[in-house]
Amino acid sequence: MRSVKVVKQGARYTARHGGTRMYKRILVPLAYRPGHHPDAEIKAARAIAAPGAHITLLHVIGAVPEFRTEHATSGTALAEVVEHDLERIAEPFVEADVKVLQGDPAETILNLASREAVDCIVLAPHRTHAGEYGSTAAQVVRRAPCTVHLVR
Repeated sequence: MRSVKVVKQGARYTARHGGTRMYKRILVPLAYRPGHHPDAEIKAARAIAAPGAHITLLHVIGAVPEFRTEHATSGTALAEVVEHDLERIAEPFVEADVKVLQGDPAETILNLASREAVDCIVLAPHRTHAGEYGSTAAQVVRRAPCTVHLVR
């Protein structure tokens, strides 16, 4: 069964099913920004994680056009910085890993969720000026093979 749950940032998050935490493989896509700590996403992932759950923190670097290859080394350096920061964020989790991938954010999130049999995606969507979810969140919500928890 697939569902979408929306949790307001700062709200007490107690998503439980029958008194037990329910998700064993959780994917947390993060739009990395230096100095930003994804507190809301991490808090939500912890709240819904079953004992021994595996959590994957993911950052997707958008595809770089071929004509911009002179910046390839700086893109590699950025990926290393992002990976290092996400590893620090993942340290408190017993079962966690970090992935920094390149490609279309929505497609990459959806492909990884399918490939790794994720049973929940925890996502903090961006908002458009009209207050609607951004294109990545909208695609993930529509096409995800699992439950999606939106943290706002």
